[in-house]
Amino acid sequence: MKFAWVAAVLLVGSLQLSQAWDGAIVYFGLAAFAGFLALLLKRLVPAGLAGLAVMVLAMAGGFFAARGASPDRDPTWVLLDTVPRLLTAARPAPATPELLVPGLLLIIGVSTVTVLSVTKRGTALFVPALGAAVLYVSAALLTTGRADRYGLVALLLVVLLALGWLIIDRRGPVVPPAVLATALAALTLLTIVLPTNGFEPRKLVTPPVTDVAIANPLPQLAAWAAQGETELFRMRGPEVPVRLVTLSRYSGASWEAASTYGPLGVVDPPDLPTGGKFQDASADLRITGLEGEWLPGVGKPQAVSLSDAMVDPDTGSLVVAEGVRAGLSYTVRGVVETPADADLASASVPADATRYTALPRLPFTLAEYARQATQNARTPYEKAVALEQVVRLNRRPDAEAPVGSSYARLETFLFGDAGESGAGAGTAEQFASAYAVLARAVGLPTRVVVGFQPVPEENGERIVRAADATAWPEVYFTGWGWVAFDPVSGNGSGPSAASKREVLNRLASTTAKPTPTSLASVPPLVQPTAVAPDAVAAPPTPQGFPFWVLTPLLLLVALYAARTARRVRLRGAGPVGAWHEVLDSLQLAGLRPRPSRTVPDIGREWGEAGQRLAAVVDQAAFAPAPHPGPPENSWRLARQVKKAVRRKASWWRKVVWAVDPRPLFRR
Repeated sequence: MKFAWVAAVLLVGSLQLSQAWDGAIVYFGLAAFAGFLALLLKRLVPAGLAGLAVMVLAMAGGFFAARGASPDRDPTWVLLDTVPRLLTAARPAPATPELLVPGLLLIIGVSTVTVLSVTKRGTALFVPALGAAVLYVSAALLTTGRADRYGLVALLLVVLLALGWLIIDRRGPVVPPAVLATALAALTLLTIVLPTNGFEPRKLVTPPVTDVAIANPLPQLAAWAAQGETELFRMRGPEVPVRLVTLSRYSGASWEAASTYGPLGVVDPPDLPTGGKFQDASADLRITGLEGEWLPGVGKPQAVSLSDAMVDPDTGSLVVAEGVRAGLSYTVRGVVETPADADLASASVPADATRYTALPRLPFTLAEYARQATQNARTPYEKAVALEQVVRLNRRPDAEAPVGSSYARLETFLFGDAGESGAGAGTAEQFASAYAVLARAVGLPTRVVVGFQPVPEENGERIVRAADATAWPEVYFTGWGWVAFDPVSGNGSGPSAASKREVLNRLASTTAKPTPTSLASVPPLVQPTAVAPDAVAAPPTPQGFPFWVLTPLLLLVALYAARTARRVRLRGAGPVGAWHEVLDSLQLAGLRPRPSRTVPDIGREWGEAGQRLAAVVDQAAFAPAPHPGPPENSWRLARQVKKAVRRKASWWRKVVWAVDPRPLFRR
């Protein structure tokens, strides 16, 4: 019975945690029973050694499962790196080996400790309750409270624990059930309140450090924004955006840089050709504070003065073998595509650019939002302009917004409720990513560029600082190349403001309010006196009932269950248990006798029932031989004494009589 109860508690907690992953229920359900392997090993070796053996096997399996993401790293680094990988993945996280490892190891550890603990006397209730709390809190933090919106799983765990206290006969010193119930209720409240107040565990970790082939520099934008006036590099040349790295692959969790680099002039041509209209640009740059592998450049690089510079032919991203360092000076020459507004108005997009339109497992909400936003656009260019306006409306730049470009982060950015962390607010990462994903959803080839805005000259030089870092999306038009858009302000490089205004005016005059769907409606396109930032209020979203207010009720239920469990145990202890029930009543009424008083002395104060119960207790304790007369019903006598005691209690003590936790602490 004891092990069945433990298995039920672990299974509920593990299935709750599995909601932070997509399709991981089976894995987590099996992991809940890993502790029983330690129970089998305990027959051969001591319990501590059995638990250690299970955890070593689990960590070894976790290393072999996750090392594919970091094949050249040592086991400790690989296992530790799975945590930031998980915290920077999509929500729910894909069920890939390296993302499953942290959750599975947590469950296996909790299961092993819990199962081994119940084999010892005095800890049967403490460790399972603690393990359930750990799994529940982990699930709440990984899903920001969404795994148990209404507190039903928390209530189920409390009921399971209460049943354990009622059924399992505890012996020896244990942590009082009231303490466990209070701790579980407090943790439940904590894990519901923290997410609603903007707590985001992803802020506590640095995004995983990976090889340049799959690195994502977008989260660095928030760090650069915090550094503000820190100087990164200086340049001489035209006032054009400086490109650092172009991201073209999107996994649903993040953007990824290119994986193939080669020397300029000996690499294959790009998968999408350069546009028909462009101009040459050349710049001299000197690194002063920038670090990393990528080399800043202008346009699509054609030549670099550094012998070890490598380029990705498709995106034009530059890297240097030894990394960028302070004092590095070089000249880069590139071409900047300059299509005219009239060229873009009638341009098409390639039908076979699957690399730039891929959206693995695109959520319906994002696809429908993009469809509504562009339903009256006639050409790819009009779709691109309409999406730039829609992404910008009702949303604001915020340098302190949560980082990330996963589907879950973009849904929060676009549709999140007021007060939710990251709702309607983001850095250039969220604006650019939201635009690129929505544009791909309607067939436009897109990519995201991380770079720096053009800055004015100071004494013949342009000083680029950390605050100038940004990101912008680009759309590819057949024959004209990649064209930049600016969903943050609408005034960046690319098509002219007059061209965009003309498109938005036409769309605003023909676009009706979208048909309501399960997602927040797309804001109707307003008549733009321009493409400047708008301050249109988002439509109010109805708020659900705050179920966390039921937490005090859960606490009262837990205390009542603990008190009931104590009465059941005392009733099974015969006359001595009945006398302890009387002592509990005296404590509840504020009449607790001094420890020096004897049982008969106390019993005489409560009439005939008290005296008879005291005699029965004395006989049971000191002369357990059979009584010659009919046996006294000690529990019936105890109830009579309890009624007399309760009548002398104050009214407020009677109100809290059934849930007062003080008897739980009395030995």
